[in-house]
Amino acid sequence: MLRWTVHLEGGPRRVNHAAVAVGHRVYSFGGYCSGEDYETLRQIDVHIFNAVSLRWTKLPPVRPAVRGQAPVVPYMRYGHSTVLIDDTVFLWGGRNDTEGACNVLYAFDVNTHKWSTPRVSGTVPGARDGHSACVLGKIMYIFGGYEQLADCFSNDIHKLDTSTMTWTLVCTKGNPARWRDFHSATMLGNHMYVFGGRADRFGPFHSNNEIYCNRIRVFDTRTEAWLDCPHTPVLPEGRRSHSAFGYNGELYIFGGYNARLNRHFHDLWKFNPGSFTWKKIEPKGKGPCPRRRQCCCIVGDKIVLFGGTSPSPEEGLGDEFDLIDHSDLHILDFNTSDMSFEELLEFQSQGGPKAHRQLVAGRSAQKQSPRQPVCAADKHRPLEMSAKVRVPFLRQVVPISKKVARDPRFDDLSGEYNPEIFDKTYQFLDDIRAKEKELVRKQLKKRRSGEEHEKLRQLLQRMEQQDVAQQERRQQQELRLALKQERRALAQQGHRPYFLKKSEQRQLALAEKFKELKRSKKLESFLSQKRRRNAGKDRKHLPSSNE
Repeated sequence: MLRWTVHLEGGPRRVNHAAVAVGHRVYSFGGYCSGEDYETLRQIDVHIFNAVSLRWTKLPPVRPAVRGQAPVVPYMRYGHSTVLIDDTVFLWGGRNDTEGACNVLYAFDVNTHKWSTPRVSGTVPGARDGHSACVLGKIMYIFGGYEQLADCFSNDIHKLDTSTMTWTLVCTKGNPARWRDFHSATMLGNHMYVFGGRADRFGPFHSNNEIYCNRIRVFDTRTEAWLDCPHTPVLPEGRRSHSAFGYNGELYIFGGYNARLNRHFHDLWKFNPGSFTWKKIEPKGKGPCPRRRQCCCIVGDKIVLFGGTSPSPEEGLGDEFDLIDHSDLHILDFNTSDMSFEELLEFQSQGGPKAHRQLVAGRSAQKQSPRQPVCAADKHRPLEMSAKVRVPFLRQVVPISKKVARDPRFDDLSGEYNPEIFDKTYQFLDDIRAKEKELVRKQLKKRRSGEEHEKLRQLLQRMEQQDVAQQERRQQQELRLALKQERRALAQQGHRPYFLKKSEQRQLALAEKFKELKRSKKLESFLSQKRRRNAGKDRKHLPSSNE
């Protein structure tokens, strides 16, 4: 019985990154996060997650061995791939908005944490991103992706023999898989299983006629041929930027995105290569929200999933550019040793008695210690009376309902606070607030002086300040939505999406404040107050007459 057991926040906020599992550690390489500076070329960052202590650490940047000479470290990128062979992580491909795509092979030693660029030979694949990489023995297979030089999707298969560091373009047989990127390729035995990805309806070149195939393709590495696959009755939705992993000879996929449906997924599907069938899995516990471009690694009987991006809950724009990047981590546990009795009964009803006996036998074999020789009891031993009173079979049990304290601050039923939805739902409070303010103003006119007059005056002043603050917040929200609509229009015209920095956002806010002060004819008084305040600050730093 699968269960989501761990949910952590506060990790690296990364999207479209790559990761591998080494023992009980997960190494995460690169990726991007909205709002960060990617125009400046910098070293790729490496984050390490310890699955035992459940803590993240970040490796320090590599210092050059010789002053003035840049160290051998890949630059920050996204859409790349990483695989683990022995104690070396091989990183290939990916792109950066400044340098573009890359086809240089980098090697990272997990023991010394040092980078190197192995000398390779043969037919090196073209620079690309959005490809897939998987390992069979000491050979790394690269499939698909979007090639920068040809400006098209790819369906080629390249393999790198890490024992000789030789690249080879595989001349495949059979009906090849469609050109695609941001798919998944998983090695089960000697077969590579390709699922999902983004393709074009009319060929390898991108013409904004995207399709998302939901049929699985199988490549046999022994015969180097694409196999003809039978049709399956139940299929998951086609998607890209999902996660895929193999466990116990079966293929699992999670999450992803379909642009034609404008939908993010958080479902979990299992594919059985023997029967060639799909099955939707419903794990216990609270799982991740719908997302894409996350990373997924296997650590023992656990699946570590972290990062990715999801649609923003903020209303106004529901397009591809309204996304929130995640810094959370989830663990999916395949181990059944912590299953309750009710879950075991449910597993028995679903899987049958034979599967239930195998499960229980496996659990008992893990818990039992090595057996000690036991002497057989003598049948002629004297009988002893027991002092224990036998419990009757039928007992009177009085059911008592357990009271569960519910804290709305930490309860999922309470939802999440969204200011825009709150303002629309409780818009009727504005009329009530206006009536209350008018009533306070009338009472203030009746009482000319005294303590009651001062309390009413302060209350009216506070209510007016609240109205001004609410009006400023709504103006900022309207400005933010206008900027998003402008970015969306530029993106539809073919321009690259541009996100304002915090300094630029502050400049726009100051410009709006200047216009508002000029419109209300309060600009001169505001500037005079500013001058007096600055003069007072400068006067503190001037030498006094005594000095």
